[in-house]
Amino acid sequence: MEYGIGPVLLKRAWRASRFIPVLALSTALAACSGGTGSTINGSTFGNLLAFNSLKAPPLPATAAKAEIDVDCPEVTILEGAAALRTFAGADQSNANLRHQFSMGELARECRVENNQLKIKVGVSGYVLAGPAGSAGSFTVPVRIAVRRDVDQKILVSELYRAPAALQANESQTTFIVVSEPLSVPFTRRDSDEEYSIIVGFDQAGGAVKPAKPTPRKQR
Repeated sequence: MEYGIGPVLLKRAWRASRFIPVLALSTALAACSGGTGSTINGSTFGNLLAFNSLKAPPLPATAAKAEIDVDCPEVTILEGAAALRTFAGADQSNANLRHQFSMGELARECRVENNQLKIKVGVSGYVLAGPAGSAGSFTVPVRIAVRRDVDQKILVSELYRAPAALQANESQTTFIVVSEPLSVPFTRRDSDEEYSIIVGFDQAGGAVKPAKPTPRKQR
């Protein structure tokens, strides 16, 4: 399955990044040391990603079975999909802007189970009300995919619709997505050299052009 965003969504996302950079996009591309350790352990977002809870559970009385140490793939935002805007009507002017969605913090953790690399991804972000926006509840479409870098093939791709709500006295709010474990074949400990994790807004939810290759940093 190919992954990306459709022409209309791409056009809107490009306009969002060009015309109204109203929200800072902070992409936390941290390294995962292995096992179930999250890159932001100790934080509320890290606990939510690792334990599905705002608090970390107590340490077990006995030591757990040793896990395979693995380098978790990096998380990157698909080009043109870091922001998404919705409008009131066909006129896509700033005056008709209802809401803008923007990416915030990204995190991931990895573990090896039955020769499969299990990748759990967390995405948080912001929702800003525009001049034509109003209070209410809605969903934020976020797609998470895992790509095999050698041939740019998307091995798994899931669309999540995160709930968000704006109160009458608010101009912005936040959203959080935590994926279920996404499974790809485990073949090497340095999995960050084999796979990449891609996230982005995808309102259409359709198959589109694959992301462009990202140059690797020299170690």
